[in-house]
Amino acid sequence: MEENRFDVIVIGGGISGLTAAYTIKKKRADAKVIVIEGKDRVGGRTLTVPLVGANGADRWDLGGQWVGACQTHVIQLLKELGLETYPQYTSGQKLQQLGGTKVTSYSSDIPSLSFWALIDLYWHMAMTDRYQSQINVADPFSHPRAKEWDAMSIGAFLNKTLYTQGAHDAVEAACRVVFGCEPSQVSLLFYLIYIRMAGGLEKLLETKQGAAQELRIKGGAQMISLKLMESLGKNAVKLADPVASVHQTDKAVEVTTETGWKGSASFVVVATPPKAMEHVDFSPPLSSFRRDLMKCMPMGSLTKVILTYETAFWRDAGLSGEIVSNGGDSVLSNCPRGPLCLSYDACTENGSPALVAFLGGNLAVTYGAITAKERQNAVLEHLSTFFGPQVCTFLDYAEKDWNLEHLSHGSPVSYLSPGGMGLYAITVRRPEGRLHFAGTETATIWSGYMSGAIQAGEASAMAVLHRLYPNCLSQTELEEIRPFIADTNEGKNENGGGSVFSLLKKDVEGCSDFYWWFLTTTLGLGLLAGSVYLVQKVVNKDNIESWW
Repeated sequence: MEENRFDVIVIGGGISGLTAAYTIKKKRADAKVIVIEGKDRVGGRTLTVPLVGANGADRWDLGGQWVGACQTHVIQLLKELGLETYPQYTSGQKLQQLGGTKVTSYSSDIPSLSFWALIDLYWHMAMTDRYQSQINVADPFSHPRAKEWDAMSIGAFLNKTLYTQGAHDAVEAACRVVFGCEPSQVSLLFYLIYIRMAGGLEKLLETKQGAAQELRIKGGAQMISLKLMESLGKNAVKLADPVASVHQTDKAVEVTTETGWKGSASFVVVATPPKAMEHVDFSPPLSSFRRDLMKCMPMGSLTKVILTYETAFWRDAGLSGEIVSNGGDSVLSNCPRGPLCLSYDACTENGSPALVAFLGGNLAVTYGAITAKERQNAVLEHLSTFFGPQVCTFLDYAEKDWNLEHLSHGSPVSYLSPGGMGLYAITVRRPEGRLHFAGTETATIWSGYMSGAIQAGEASAMAVLHRLYPNCLSQTELEEIRPFIADTNEGKNENGGGSVFSLLKKDVEGCSDFYWWFLTTTLGLGLLAGSVYLVQKVVNKDNIESWW
């Protein structure tokens, strides 16, 4: 297997895995690295496709597409790769369908709701931002209310803190697009830490300058992965060959694919969604902590639709193309409401007019069960309530149900269900022996976004380089990747990770000082009482008196 002997094998050819390989080669050109990807393409949850446009063939994103100037990791990589951005179109009135079926327009950042619904939504957003600002990303369970918030879903929090249907609908619609699921499925603590990693609720949700949906990438977001693959070289990326097994020894890691290809490396970077790891045979098994975390970390359900047109008729009508909806009226007898949560203007940098729309959460699941033609008719009918019958005169129509995507198992991101956060911070990015983990879910900044995928890829690569070449990183670089490095002072368990005691100790340290004091005091009193009892049983009274 000498020809298949590498310094590092990266599993996963999405943005994070390719960034990991790119970072290793940039730092050490002599390092031997290969990326193994199960799909017949690179890009992971980004996918750029050609469609018919008003100016001929053009390209649109059916996966992740937005970046923001606030997302420093992706902006820096775009510069390195020579890729340019252009602003998301936001001029004109926005449309909303919340708290009922009526469609109204607004021009501010917050949907146009009734007076009381606006007050309700404002206080909810203020409360959420106040809570998220208190969360420590490195140790979310250090917050005194962490267990309470983890046991509560976003839905339960909404029911407890919101009093108007309009405000409730607005947050529900946002949740369906951001996580691809219903508010009842997500841990409130995960929601708070997710916002914290984005720098606030406004940055997470808005399209304006400085927010996450501010910019788009010329040529499409998949260009990042294509450029990274090109920089690595043709033979450095192996496509269409899913990893079947990963066997770890004291000295190396052996990787076998479904076609029978075998390779070994000093270290492996696993850059896949947590759900995808379930389909790989790890020996020895992944730690019980990681296996338990994966059970609580499903992937969202999201369907994305692109419609291209001869003209941007919504712009001519003074509309931005942006809508937010909680479904409105049902357009099919077997579906409780309309399919759409959100839409935006999707005109390309070449001037090809288009709209992009999203079905998320239960709506994506429900409408995914009907035929493609029925689903298209439902999307068009719902869009027409906002933009009129012109939406039916499209040039091209494309949709992507990410639940059906091979080896992705959903989109846009993995989320934590209630009660699942206990092991998150100390497990999700923690190395296990010679295995390191990347992917946007492991990021500490902009998790769930392309920028988070890049940060995680860079950090995991630097962590591996630190082990391959101990003196190659500066102290500043080491501090930046601290969450991605195993604590070498701790004992090792049978899988090469930190000892079980050390993980439990970290969990206990997340408790309040009172509980720690109570635990140590109780143990101390118990030992004292046990000692007195033994003295009374073993030593007679006369001997005790003689000691004095």
